[in-house]
Amino acid sequence: MRAFFIQQLELPMIIEGIGFNMEWRRGTSPRDALPRNYGIYCEVIWPVRGIRIGITKNIWARHGGHASWMRSMKKGTGSRAKRSGPLANHAKDLGDLGLETFTLSMDPRLQEKEIQQACETQLHKWAEEQSEWKNFNGEKWIPRNYGKSVLDEIAAAKTCGVQLKWSLL
Repeated sequence: MRAFFIQQLELPMIIEGIGFNMEWRRGTSPRDALPRNYGIYCEVIWPVRGIRIGITKNIWARHGGHASWMRSMKKGTGSRAKRSGPLANHAKDLGDLGLETFTLSMDPRLQEKEIQQACETQLHKWAEEQSEWKNFNGEKWIPRNYGKSVLDEIAAAKTCGVQLKWSLL
């Protein structure tokens, strides 16, 4: 088994010699500009400063699928509408309001399973250690900061014209 390392300078974050763009600015990643390629992405839910990091074969399609799922959660339709948890509850309250997806890296080396898993794991560990973003990464393990608020979510929702119901459970 190979030993993996992570080095965080300012930006980008470097893992296994691969650069990851960790600078996300609201309104700078419209869906039409997302690549239809393989890569690691970060979904940002701006009203609550939430993040979810993942890997996909098509970042553009992944964003569309997740936005659709969030809208169906808000409407209470679809096969997974009874699901609950930090991300599902926010989707029930907000739908896809404020959802923006950012490409972290499309480096071709990420198609190698071992490197892909090592990089994603390190990014999830970073998400667990940081305190600026609400962490919605709970697929591999439940991190200490899973679903923990980083701002006044009730006030943030009001600025978006939304009253939280599910997110407060």
